[in-house]
Order: sequence, then C-alpha cells, then structure tokens
Amino acid sequence: MSVLQSSPSAVVTEGAAPAETPSVLLSSAVNVEHATPMLRQFLEIKAQYPGVVLLYQMGEFYETFFEDALITARALEITLTARDGGKLGKVPMAGIPIHKADSYVGRLLAKNFRVALCQQTEDPAQAKGLVKRAVTRVLSPGTITDETLLNANSHTYLAAVSIPKALKSNSTSPYKAALGLYGLAYCDVSTGTFCTTQLTETQLLSELDRLQPAEIIATGRKQTFPNGEGIPEWVVSLPQSIRSAYRCTPVDDDTFDLIVGQRAINTLLQTTTVAGTGLLESPEALRACGAIAGYLLTMFPDQPPTFEGIHSYTLDDKVVLNVAARRHLELLHTVKTGQADGALISVLDKTHTRMGARLLRDWVSQPLTNRGAIEQRLDGVEELAHHAEARVALIESLPRIYDLERLAIKVSHGSVFPRDLIALKQSLQQLPGLSNALKSCHSAHLLPFHQLPTAVFQLVALIDAAMADAPPQTLQEGGIFKTGYQSELDTLRETLVTCDGWLADYQEQERERTGVKTLKVTANHAFGYFIEITRAQAAAMNLPDGYHRKQTLTNAERFTTPELKAQESKVQDAQGRLFQLEYELFTAFRQELLPYASMLLTLAHQVATVDVLQSLATVAVTHDYVRPLLDDSAELQLVEGRHPVVETMVSMGSFVANDCALTGGVAEENSQRSRDIPQLLLITGPNMAGKSTYMRQVALIVLMAQMGSFVPARYARIGLVDKVFTRIGAMDDLASGQSTFMVEMQETAQILHGATQKSLVLLDEVGRGTSTFDGVAIAQSVIEHLVTKTGCRTLFATHYHELNALEAAHPSICNVRVGVAETVTSAGLEISFLHKVELGTAQRSYGVHVAKMAGLPASVVQRANRLLGGFEKSTQGPHSNEKTLRRNGSLLPETPEPLPQLSLF
Repeated sequence: MSVLQSSPSAVVTEGAAPAETPSVLLSSAVNVEHATPMLRQFLEIKAQYPGVVLLYQMGEFYETFFEDALITARALEITLTARDGGKLGKVPMAGIPIHKADSYVGRLLAKNFRVALCQQTEDPAQAKGLVKRAVTRVLSPGTITDETLLNANSHTYLAAVSIPKALKSNSTSPYKAALGLYGLAYCDVSTGTFCTTQLTETQLLSELDRLQPAEIIATGRKQTFPNGEGIPEWVVSLPQSIRSAYRCTPVDDDTFDLIVGQRAINTLLQTTTVAGTGLLESPEALRACGAIAGYLLTMFPDQPPTFEGIHSYTLDDKVVLNVAARRHLELLHTVKTGQADGALISVLDKTHTRMGARLLRDWVSQPLTNRGAIEQRLDGVEELAHHAEARVALIESLPRIYDLERLAIKVSHGSVFPRDLIALKQSLQQLPGLSNALKSCHSAHLLPFHQLPTAVFQLVALIDAAMADAPPQTLQEGGIFKTGYQSELDTLRETLVTCDGWLADYQEQERERTGVKTLKVTANHAFGYFIEITRAQAAAMNLPDGYHRKQTLTNAERFTTPELKAQESKVQDAQGRLFQLEYELFTAFRQELLPYASMLLTLAHQVATVDVLQSLATVAVTHDYVRPLLDDSAELQLVEGRHPVVETMVSMGSFVANDCALTGGVAEENSQRSRDIPQLLLITGPNMAGKSTYMRQVALIVLMAQMGSFVPARYARIGLVDKVFTRIGAMDDLASGQSTFMVEMQETAQILHGATQKSLVLLDEVGRGTSTFDGVAIAQSVIEHLVTKTGCRTLFATHYHELNALEAAHPSICNVRVGVAETVTSAGLEISFLHKVELGTAQRSYGVHVAKMAGLPASVVQRANRLLGGFEKSTQGPHSNEKTLRRNGSLLPETPEPLPQLSLF
C-alpha cells in the first residue's frame, strides 16, 4: 500500500531559516550517491514514507533532515540548524530528545502530520560501521495508541471511505455491485472496534458527523495550481464538504482494490478468507475494510493491532439524524463553544469509568429504533433507579476500575506493561463488589454480573503471584517481578544487594590502608566505580600499589584498582543479565495472558454498560425523570415535558413545562379528523419567548427515550421515530459559495425527500431568507407537502402569521402560540414572556420590544415604533394578505398582482 504525498509537506518553504542557510531543502531532489553514508541511509528510508515526518534516531535524540527539519522546527518551535551533507553541502536539521518524544509527537499529530519513528535496531557500541535503523512505528491522527495522546472519554477513529464503483456488466466477479452506495469502515485501534456499512452520500455525511473520525483515508488525485506554480499535492477524491471538515489522507487506488483488500484483511485478522465476515455481498464496504487493514499494516510494520472481527451494520435499527439535527440539538457539544458543557451529554454523563463515558457518547449519538433493545436498556435504568443501595455500591466501586477496554486490547496485542497489569488486577478485584451490588437486579444488562467467570479470579491470582506491588513503567528499569517468582532472578538480585555491602567494606579497607579518612568509593554512569581523594591529599601521599588515575577534577582525583574493576565487571554482568532475564520473563508472561484477552474485552463492555445505566439512573432520580412508554404507533404524547439542559441552568422549579401531542399519517382531503392529536403544530410567538426551546425539548425527549434513558416529563408516550430532521437557524456556507437562503432551502429539500410517516421534523422560520411573499409561499407549500404527502410529526415555528389560516383548511394542523403577558405602563407597553405553549395564534411579533430588550438605542426603538404604527394602520401592510385566502387554503392568489410599494412615512 502506498500513502500519497499530502499537503503538510507543501509548507516546507515556510520554515525559519537556519543560522547557516542549507543548500538542499527537499529530500526528493537529492542525488543519494552524493550524500554521506548516514544521510544516504536516511534518504533511503525516507523514500519509503512520502508525506510522513521521519524521526531518525541518533543516540538520545530523534533528528529530522531536509523538509522534515523545516516542518518540525516550525511546528514545534524548536531550533533549526544545518548538518554537513558532504557533496550535498549543508542540509537542514532539527532534533528532539527521545525522552520528550511523546510530547513533541503529540503536537505534530495535533497539527495533522503523520510521523514515522526510525529507531536504532542494534547497539552502536557493537555496530560494525553504520548503525542499522528501521521504522518501527508510523503514527497518524487516526492510529494513536499512546494513552498520553488519546482522549480518555471518546474514541479516536480511523475511517476509510470507498467511492461507489459500478462493476462491468459482463464481469464474472462473485461480488454484487451496490450502485450509488459508499463504503464506510472505521476502527479504533485502542479499543479493538472495527465496523463497516454501505450507505448513501447523505447517510455518509451523517455517519461521519456522528463518528468525528480523527483521520479518513480515501483514494487520491494529484492537484496542481492553475498557474503551474507551487508544489503539486495529492488530495482525496471525496466531496468538498468532507475534505474541509476532516483530516483526509490520500492513498493509491490499489489500496481499495477488492483482491488486495482481502489479503490485507486476512493478514490483519489472521484468517484465511473473508467469507465469514459477510462482506462479499457488500463490495464497497469490503473495499473500505481492506483499505483500513492495508493502512494499519503499513502504520504498524512490526506488530499490527488486534481485532476480534469486523462488525457489519446497517442504519435500519438506528435513528437517522441529519447533520443539521446533530448540530442544532447539541447532543455532544454546543454550537457556540464546541464544548460538552451545555450539551445534552453534560447532563447525562455521570459515568465513573472511561469506557463507560465512551459508551454513553455512542448511545447519545446513535439512538435505536429496535423497541426490544431499547426496553432492555430502560429495564436496567429502572432497576438501578429503584435500588438506591445498589446504585450507591456501584458508585463506590466503578471509580476504582481503570480503562478495562484499552487494557484488554493491550493484553491481546502483547503490548501491556507492568503497571498496566497492576491496574488490571486492581480493576478485576472490584468486580466481586459489583456482583454483590447487582444480586437483586435481574434485567438483561445486569444479569451477567450474578456469576463472574472463573477466569477473572485465575487472572487476578496469576498477576498477583508474579508482579511486584510497585513495578516500573518501562521494561528497562528492573524490579518487575516479586521475589520468589524465579530462582535465577532472585540470585542476580542478591548479587546486586551484596554489592552495596561490598563497596562499604572496600571503602573502609582502603581508608585504613591509605590513612585517608575522607576517601570515598562510589560510582556514576559515566565512569563506573572509582576511588575519590581530594587533590591536596593525593599530592601529599604515596599512592598504594594498584591505584591507577582515572580522572582529575578541580578539587579531587579519581582512581581505580584491579579489585574495583573486577567488582564493577561482576555487577555489570549481573545487571545486564538481570535486565535481560526480566525482559524475557515478562515477554513470556505476556503470552500467558493472551487467552484471557477475549474475556477481558467482554467484561469491559459489560462494565461500561453498567456504568452507563447507573449514570442514566442517577440522572433520572436527581432530576425526576419518568420512564417513557414506547410503541410502534405514530403518536407522540408528552405531559409537562421539560428541556433536559435548560432546566438545569435555571433555579429549581422555575422551568415552565409544556405538553405536546402529535400523530403521524397523511391526512385525507376534506377529512373530519379530530384536532385533539394533530400532525403539525404551527407555533407562533415572539423571539425569545421559547419557541426553539420547546421544539428542541420535544426532539431531545424522543432521542433520550430511544437511547434508553428516562425522560424529563410527567408522562411520555412515544411512537418510535425512524428519523429526526431539524431546520433551525441558518448561516452562509462561504466555502462553497452558498448563501443563507440556499443553505436553508437545501436542508429543507433534504427533509422533504427523506422524511417518512415515522419521522419527527422541526422547522423554524422556513422562508425567512427571502422576500416576505416568496417566504410565505415557500413556507405554506412546505407545510402542505408535510401534511398531505409525507405525514410526519412536525413542529413548525414561524413569524408569518398569515400561515395560521391553514388550520381551517387542514384538520391535521393545529395553531399554538407561546404566551406573552402585556402590561401598560407610563413608559408604554411592557411585555413579559410566559414560556407557556397554548392553543391559539400570536397576534403580534413584538419584534420592536425584543429589540429594546437587546439594547438598541432609544431613538432607534422610538422610530421603529412609529414606523410599525404606520404599517399596522395601512391596508398595504405585510400582514394584510389574509384577505387573499382562497377556498382551497392558499394564502396567495394563483397569479399574484403587482405589489404596491410600502410607505416608510
């Protein structure tokens, strides 16, 4: 697989100039034969990883050269220097210390660079000639495994998108073409998640918005500049809306080849065929999975990540949320800040484990349509809400459980470290407490904890017998295993312990021998063991036989002796053997743990589910939520519903609850259908009165119910919703040259084409981006389509009061308004918002009053009031058009007459 040159390398000319200007900047422009042996090795390795910053180990530093040096110097704000390149002249160089590499690499990844770690693969002291080096790991934003770089509470997804390809009609290929469908695959290497599906472009945009992948790979095409200048670069062949929103990595076409992809999948999963995955019937999904597998094999050349399999899914059992709905409903982050604070997740997240926090985000972002699965979740929430003791016990135990999901993947990957195992042991030791807490619970998600697997206790005993209580972080420090674990290990440790006593005895011996009471026998990493005497004392004495000067300092002389050399050699041999033996023993111990990996991953998912259920139960008890009643009807009935977020931001009990009743289904023309349960609520009222809050709370209550949560209401009966669409607010899309009104119309078109009788639609101010008459015409035609064609449950907010007349023509429409209280004072008319939704129509918009509340200058407000009075008296005012209402329910004449110019005076 080949990763194509992408945009980061195009910025190399922006790097700060080194003190001595190099003569060569681009590695691709270098004649390798003219380079020094070391740079030749660098260039040969670099050629295998185009578009990747190559960190080349030289002793205790990672060095970068050529364009990589310019990139790192600029991105990391470090010194850019130059190195002698022989016939190449001076070449750019910048380096970072290896012990700080994690921090620097994280900063490069955050700026969307990919990084290759090229490490020394042999001891420089034993190398014959140039030290051998090889790339051991390639890091990219979507393939991070280091915990210091991962977000603990959310997934880090790598995604691949396969662009639809039609197979030739005369092809004998066994694969069935899914014309027009994209293939999407995504994985999280830190949790072992690997999923795939096939979907339309609209669904693709929605899924990517849900997943928020850190990196997307797709086939690339070469892009050059119109004037022929600049460095040509490769860009992915995906829609601009995807390229502008996500970090995309272009790869060659072979990466998405079906045959090449199957080989990569089999290599990654260690299987012989993909037939068992069910992907042969989904060619685009297979291409995407193969691309991810090939990419991972390239990024992890030594030890690829492990996955238990590939989960193929469809969107049929999930609530479809368009991109606008996710944004407007603020499920995971707010539109204003982009942060979780103020979003739905901030209210629902009372989890105590990292995997629980991730799972809750999954539930919130992807509610279900399968009533059986939803009811199982609700059963768990209800049991924990009613069993306070069990909930309290869980809250005590769960915080002591580490990230079992990521620990399980480390175990299966053979990359677990000593301290990870202590964390794993301590986590498993909490499970009996969870089991006891859940003995009285019998719902499907809580039942598995009644009987813990025997392997849990076996694994705890295995780790406890082997691992030291406080082991080191790395494998090079020693002290991994307990005393008694292995006899040779104990012998070597005893040798090192007696060495300390030997040094003390030898120091005392030499003091008596020389008569120098201040003589010291000590050691350091640079010079090993030595005897230290002050220079004055050394000059005044006859050195004993066997003393050989080792180092002269300003105030002291250092010596060595044959006995000291022999002891140093003995200790070095023991230390070397000790570290080597511990490494070998720990490598073997990792293999002993492999059979437990699958069990650990299952336990991690179960614990995460319990954590999510207790979180939802805690929220339900705290905020007085109720269990929703779910059925397969098209009805929606909410009594005293509340906005789950807004009610937490106001004083307790001050939030005004509201009812809602809707039902789906297309209304027959001239039907006498009861207005008790309308299909469309036409909502009027002034700005800031609470129309948008009301609409959003209805949608959030539905989504909370279908994710398996109790809801903020006194009563909730919900016919399952298949899709939720919103059209609230608008903004220009400058990147694609689209106006506010165009964006509004595109989103509205998506709703009209995609909504069904089972859908929930929220529309706010449709048509406001154009002239009044055009806006009213569009709004009315949209309403009529939703009522007579689509039949979906709809909340439609508007300031076009003319639309209220539609209630008389369509029994499925019901006019409601947000209440306003008027008070006449000496200063004029004052209004206060009641936030109560009631039957009826708003008579005024109160726009000038809202403008006054917003702080417009008094003179502007006064002028606006005078103009408004003139408009309202005029028969030509914008609200006089109800007289044009026709018998068929249309607000405007079929052939509109020329409109008179409105007078401003």
